Amino acid sequence: MLGIKTNRDCSNKRLDVASGRTRHGSRNVVMTTAKTKTIMPKLRSSWPGGQLRAQLHLLTGFIAGFVCAFMLLLYIYDVHNGINCWPTSSSSYTSASTLRWDLAPSARVLCMVLTCPDYVERYAQHVHATWGRRCSKLVFVSSEHYEPLGVVQVVESDGGSYEDLWNKTREGFRHVWLEYGEQYDWFLKADDDTYVIMENLRHMLSAYDPNMPVYFGYQMRRYNVSYMSGGASYVLSREALRRFMTRAYDSGKICPEPKKMGIEDFYMGICLQNVGVHLIDSARALSKEDKPKFFPLDVESYLYNINASVPDWLREMSVSQIATGNDCCSNYSIAFHYTKPERMYLYEFLLYHLRVFGRKYEERLPARISFAEILEMFPIENNSEIRDLAQMPEKPDNF
Repeated sequence: MLGIKTNRDCSNKRLDVASGRTRHGSRNVVMTTAKTKTIMPKLRSSWPGGQLRAQLHLLTGFIAGFVCAFMLLLYIYDVHNGINCWPTSSSSYTSASTLRWDLAPSARVLCMVLTCPDYVERYAQHVHATWGRRCSKLVFVSSEHYEPLGVVQVVESDGGSYEDLWNKTREGFRHVWLEYGEQYDWFLKADDDTYVIMENLRHMLSAYDPNMPVYFGYQMRRYNVSYMSGGASYVLSREALRRFMTRAYDSGKICPEPKKMGIEDFYMGICLQNVGVHLIDSARALSKEDKPKFFPLDVESYLYNINASVPDWLREMSVSQIATGNDCCSNYSIAFHYTKPERMYLYEFLLYHLRVFGRKYEERLPARISFAEILEMFPIENNSEIRDLAQMPEKPDNF
């Protein structure tokens, strides 16, 4: 073989370990380790396809690893966001619906919760620990700062009682608009004893454009004026809040000025209607849905199938007929008022931890509603009595 001298007769061969060579008779067989290591790379490099094959193997392994890592990242993302990337033949969703499911959670909702110093620890901290975590931004407004919860003072320290509810609401919206107006799509106003199911709120809002002047809630009527119940909470679009702040806030002619014992929700209804904001009762907000989603009372008041569970004042002021029993409420109910802290944690467990084995739901987003449809379905009330509040014939005594 190349570079190796040998002899066919190996009978008298002996090994000299120290020198690393074999000797046989007068001829030497020289095979050093160093020479062997020098020869073998030369042999490999002389193969025409050796380097190319090695490079192809390396490239194939790199591509396979990249694809596997990419698929794993997709799977982790989809599991985290609750998206099924592997639809079966039984799936009834269209590609458009699937895309809109991705868009629905992205609706930016700022939650403005009204509280007071006496209720920060009694109620507000439990809102912060439960449903408030699912807001895009949670802002508490009060008559005193409270740093641990980020409570913002928006009225004087002696103006935090129930009598100052209208003033606190006005100034709360002013603070929210100046600080966050362009950063969020929807603005929820709630009390610190209200429980809100944010996923269902986003589900309803997904049918609407925040650039349209609309606001949602539980519709009531008083002094010949429609408005949304404040205790049940209500939601303003970004455009609705913009109109309130730029056109209604400083006009005492079309929007009540700050005053003691102002009827907050009633006043807000007047202000918004006078700047062209459309009231949308939650019971009619979505097609194929005729049950309310915001409630001025706690849920148990509606579940009893007796008239005594709902007070007369609510029946008299409600625009829609009130039902009780299991048919009282939408399957996508959003907000319940008069919720004690222990009830908030009960809702948290029932909604987000308890499972019913074998129960499956077919979910889909509602169809989008155009502004032309809003004009037809939810026209501005032709209420000339509120165009000039100084001339309003029927109004509260302290209006």
